[in-house]
Amino acid sequence: MNIRKFAILGMVFALCAPAAQARQVLDKVVALVNGDVISEIELSNYVKLVSSEFNNKSDASLPPKDVLRQQILNRMISDKIQEQLAEQHGIQIDSLTVSQAIQNLARQQGSSLEQFKRDIESRGIQFNEYRDLIRTELTIQRLQAKEVASEISISKNEVESFLRSPAGQDQSGTEYKLSHILILTPESPTPEALKKVQANAEAIAAKLKAGADFAKVAMSTSAGKQALKGGDLGWRSIGEVPTLFVNYVPVMKTGEVIGPIRSAGGFHIIKLQAKRAGDEIVHTETHVRQILNSDRKTVDKLRDDVLKGADFAKLAEQHSQDSTTASKGGDMGWVTENSVSSKFYNVIAKLRNNELSEAVHTEDGWSLIQVLDRRTQRSSDEAATSRAVELLTMRKTNEALEVWMKRIRDEAHVEILVN
Repeated sequence: MNIRKFAILGMVFALCAPAAQARQVLDKVVALVNGDVISEIELSNYVKLVSSEFNNKSDASLPPKDVLRQQILNRMISDKIQEQLAEQHGIQIDSLTVSQAIQNLARQQGSSLEQFKRDIESRGIQFNEYRDLIRTELTIQRLQAKEVASEISISKNEVESFLRSPAGQDQSGTEYKLSHILILTPESPTPEALKKVQANAEAIAAKLKAGADFAKVAMSTSAGKQALKGGDLGWRSIGEVPTLFVNYVPVMKTGEVIGPIRSAGGFHIIKLQAKRAGDEIVHTETHVRQILNSDRKTVDKLRDDVLKGADFAKLAEQHSQDSTTASKGGDMGWVTENSVSSKFYNVIAKLRNNELSEAVHTEDGWSLIQVLDRRTQRSSDEAATSRAVELLTMRKTNEALEVWMKRIRDEAHVEILVN
């Protein structure tokens, strides 16, 4: 699971400037993070990259440069802390993993690796420095997986409760495009400090409800992971909406702003940017039968016999070594993509009804497979449970990540040396 909400590709626009260049031109130190330096040139180039990307992809205007600089510096500090923790844990990303990540990014963009490289360098970033940015992002992902995701567990009761909830019952596929602002509260705040933060959050929400540019305000004030993307959370089904917002989103009108909503980490403000109807959540089930045998020659001969008119079911009863299905004439019933191995499913996906496969080698032996029928179904109980576990894991991970990131920032020794 990719824990961080922004794509790796965003690193080319949203991470600090090349470290090599920064080391050469350390004309000013803007911050110290547990003794490590963030330089003026790193910050300035980060601002330039974020500004360029945002202007290219959004009609909204950027906040004032000094406000944007502060927001970007906050992000840089957070990343620096995580890099330090990763180093303490001995987390390293090898060159092959970095290369594979870059190749995947190029493929997603529909580009060759060479075209992708030229595009990166046209933005004023050396390709080897871009590789360092990707390595940093992958390092932080691995750290978060170790420190947060590995601790997440989902109980049977949680799954059953979710499946009974409106989100769990919703099979409509409706999706919501959301934007989000997080105003952090201090660690163990005093009543006075909490009131001050809440008043600030209420003032921000009031501005937004009066028509202020949400993206601009998010970039100026939000401590959320998507702040530098204007708070954009993208399109989400109701099951993918954070638990804190799930009771609000389905009844919101397009353009409506809700908040502030209190959580353990702070105050949240959300806006429903758009809503679209999706396809009903369905899946394909395939009625399959097979003859399984450890000897390929036997399976090849059985295939010839069936093609000549022999009864598949009788041959399965006589020759199949699958104790579960042999007595049923090889009938496996209705299977889904998740209920059989990927190799097995790839075979049946290519077969027409009543067509025989060639002898297929699987982990259990050699199989002769025949597809009897196909149907499209609403999600089965098994599929719904699997999806529930996935969604609950994502929700709990993101909620835990928010708390964890706040804690490590509070524990770090940070000195900001410029206004």
